[in-house]
Amino acid sequence: MRIFSTAGLFLAVLLWNGISLQSCLGSGSMSTITCIERERQALLKFKQSLTDTTGRLSSWTGEDCCNWKGIQCDGSTSHVIKLDLVSLDPNATPMEANEVNPSLVELKYLKHLDLSGNNFHYIQIPTFFGSMTSLRYLNLSNSNFSGKVPHHLGNVSSLMVLDLNCIDQKSLTIDDFTWVSRLSSLQYLDASGIDLSQALSLNVILNMLALTELRLSSCELRSSLLVSHFYLNSTASNIRNLDLSLNSLSGPFPKIIENLTALRVLDLSFNHLNSSFPSYLKNLKSLEHLNLGGNLFTDVVGLSRLLLTQCNLKSVDVTYNQFKGKMSRGYGNLSGCAMYNLEKLILSYNTFISGKLPDWLGKFKRLKYLDASWDSFSHPIPDLFGKLPLLKHLDLSMNSLIGSIPRSLETLSALEVLDIYWNQLNGTIPVSLGKLSNLEILDISLNQLTGTIPASLGQLSNLKFLDLSNNHLEGVVTEANFANLTILEELRIHSNSLTLKVISDWMPPFQVQSLRIGSCKIGTGFPQWLQTQKKLTWLDISNASISGTLPQWLNAMPLVTLDLSQNLIGGPIQTLPSTLKELDLSDNLITGPLPQNISEMLPSLETLILAGNLISGLIPYSLWEIPTLQVLDLSKNKLLGNLPHNKGWGALSALLVMSLSSNKLSGILPSSIGNFTLLELLQLNNNSFYGELPLTLRNCSSLVFLDLGENGFSGSIPRWIGDLSSLTVLRLHQNMFIDKIPSQLCRIQRLQIMDFGNNHLTGPIPRCFGNLSGMILDEDGIMSNVEWFDFDTSMTQVFKGRELEFTKTLAFLANMDLSRNNLVGSIPKEITNLSGLQGLNLSHNHLTGKIPENISGLKSLESLDLSMNQLSGIIPQSVSKLNSLSHLNLSYNNLSGRIPTGNQLQTLDDPSSSYLGNSELCGVPLSRNCPGDEKSQPPTTTGHRDEHEGDDAEIFWFYMAIMCGYATGLWGFIGVLLLKKAWRYAYFQFVEMVNEKVQLAIALGVARLKNYIN
Repeated sequence: MRIFSTAGLFLAVLLWNGISLQSCLGSGSMSTITCIERERQALLKFKQSLTDTTGRLSSWTGEDCCNWKGIQCDGSTSHVIKLDLVSLDPNATPMEANEVNPSLVELKYLKHLDLSGNNFHYIQIPTFFGSMTSLRYLNLSNSNFSGKVPHHLGNVSSLMVLDLNCIDQKSLTIDDFTWVSRLSSLQYLDASGIDLSQALSLNVILNMLALTELRLSSCELRSSLLVSHFYLNSTASNIRNLDLSLNSLSGPFPKIIENLTALRVLDLSFNHLNSSFPSYLKNLKSLEHLNLGGNLFTDVVGLSRLLLTQCNLKSVDVTYNQFKGKMSRGYGNLSGCAMYNLEKLILSYNTFISGKLPDWLGKFKRLKYLDASWDSFSHPIPDLFGKLPLLKHLDLSMNSLIGSIPRSLETLSALEVLDIYWNQLNGTIPVSLGKLSNLEILDISLNQLTGTIPASLGQLSNLKFLDLSNNHLEGVVTEANFANLTILEELRIHSNSLTLKVISDWMPPFQVQSLRIGSCKIGTGFPQWLQTQKKLTWLDISNASISGTLPQWLNAMPLVTLDLSQNLIGGPIQTLPSTLKELDLSDNLITGPLPQNISEMLPSLETLILAGNLISGLIPYSLWEIPTLQVLDLSKNKLLGNLPHNKGWGALSALLVMSLSSNKLSGILPSSIGNFTLLELLQLNNNSFYGELPLTLRNCSSLVFLDLGENGFSGSIPRWIGDLSSLTVLRLHQNMFIDKIPSQLCRIQRLQIMDFGNNHLTGPIPRCFGNLSGMILDEDGIMSNVEWFDFDTSMTQVFKGRELEFTKTLAFLANMDLSRNNLVGSIPKEITNLSGLQGLNLSHNHLTGKIPENISGLKSLESLDLSMNQLSGIIPQSVSKLNSLSHLNLSYNNLSGRIPTGNQLQTLDDPSSSYLGNSELCGVPLSRNCPGDEKSQPPTTTGHRDEHEGDDAEIFWFYMAIMCGYATGLWGFIGVLLLKKAWRYAYFQFVEMVNEKVQLAIALGVARLKNYIN
């Protein structure tokens, strides 16, 4: 934000105009001024070099040039002293020229030259300006000059104002500022946008005695330039306004500021400054406006001290920094200020500022504007605002404020804006808010407010914007709630549980432009009072249980946005307002085909959402002829037929979103789809398309979301898909793709969801999948290199063993599904690099080898399915470190050994089924014990025995009897077993134990042999 960006220039112009007016009127009436012919001819030559399409120079005719618009002559000498092209019409189309005609040199007494805002086609600034030594004011800003600024300008020693601002073009450079030192009268210099990275003598401009305002915004300045080459003499104290914004200054405050004791305005915004606030700031006692927004400051204590010690500050902007900690500390009276002059304080977008709003804000009795939005303030809203009687603007939105809205706000009689949306406020809306008679904007949406809407809000006669949406409000809204809202322009009460009940012939006192009453109960028909709203451009009556057909009177409204989604509206679409740009009729009962002349009916349409209806028939050809269309969603209908095969539908050059999923469309994908070069989302899933993907699809290089699942596409997955570098979602589920997965897909670094399940793919899993950074957490534990798509859509994924539909959480899902193919080889160990992956499904393939030992690298994994493969070896113990795992399926493989144990593994859904079909696995949760488990089992301590249990002595005599039995023969052995039942039981237990050990030894031997062969 710029503070007083034109103040110095205005004063300089005012000063010069006063001098000019005095000279003009000093020796007689203006009517006696006669243009000097030589100067008139010079002006005509200058006019001929300009292309004046709007006729701004149409008055430049006749003999007396002093009466031409934009020209001023000296009242005594008749010489032209002012040429101002801006004053002709600052809003008109810029004039153009390929040169500045040197005839201007003939205007030897010219003092004021303003060519700003025109187009000189990037020619260099003429050197002859240096010979126009009478100039006091020269403005060439934003005129498309380029190259080096000529040093000849240093010859114009009487120059007081020099404006070379090219911040919009950034086409000028200055390599040496020595020539500026010759401009001894210069008071105002604006070099914003000029590349000064090579200017080694910047210090001269700060040592100029007359200079009071210096603007060097966006000049490629670095801290080294300001430290190494800057030296200020003791007299450099006249600068009152210094703008160093939008540069590359880093580290502490520039040292040069310390001696600028006359400074009133300082703008250091949008640099990389990150130190604490220097102590010398307290010496800048004249400082009134300070802008430090867009830096890296973290010292919240220093910020608090700064505010409490700089008594004369009027405005402070520290938005977009990284202040950390709490501002709520009490500092007492640090400076002894008798009073504070602070009128404007902007703290917004500092998400690390926490705690409660500091009580010392109540010291700033003159505060009129406070913006503390997008921070992390918590606690209730304090009563301190009752101490700020002049407060007009209060924005506390996007914080974590709790508690109720305090009644103390009713004392802010001057308040015009109250914005506290998106917090955690509860309780009811205070009736006392109706006392804020000057209120123009009231936004308390996205909180947890309950109760009814007080009728007192209807008395706010100055209210223009009212937003109470997305709360838990309930009850009946009647005419009383809007009684005196005569200038209301926007009303938002949607997403509550309100009932709108007004008399049938109600005439609202307002003419709103935007009306959002979605989720309100308004009856089964369209409200008749809507017909009175002649200025309505945005209408939202979604989710209101409205039935019937679309009323004809909607066509008379100047609607731009119409949202009637989630209702019971039926019948075909016949007519709609031709002014519509956004139309949402999704989730209704719309029937019949789309209008054949839809492009004529809605020629300016940008968004068309008709998903979830009963629309049938072919997609009309005219739909593809709406050049403004950006979002098209016809999913979940009964549309059929093919997509156009000619280039006609390429007229949709602005299309960003196309969702035709879940219809009955068929045919091949036409090559003309490559004309949608701006397309970001393409959903064609759940149709009957077939054939290979057209090569032209690679032209859609902006694609972020591509879902072609549940079709009959065939052939190989094209290698060129790897060129679609913006892809975040790639879903080819349930098609007929064959051959290997191309390694070129690894170039899609943003890929977050990859679903190739249920195809006929062969070959190994590419090892380079481990480099997909879209599935890897960065150092802060968040997804890296992900540019997510901002569109309300849904997608089905097999996750945790079930087919789930993801909507709002889709942006946070990282999933890889390669299941139900014919993939072979081992699971590449590189895949364990995907620390952000939440779901991995490789089931129903022919994978062999071991499960990667470092599988714990998949630290975000919630679902792992490796079932129905030929994996062997043991299950690595590191699987127990997957702390987020809730679904594990390793069934029907050739795994062996003991099943790992761990806290997370004990919480799996149906854990025993996770290991079925692996005959060589043992241990909990299976009933099969592992070798050695018997020896480690503790003795039974139930306190009793049954008839099958013998004591140690009996087992000892049993073994002795066995030895004797072998000595006396088989019948002797059988006779011993007949002696006692407990001995028979012990024997068979022994035989079973030996049998299990033998089988396990054989199985382990076979497994080792397989591994050796592989």
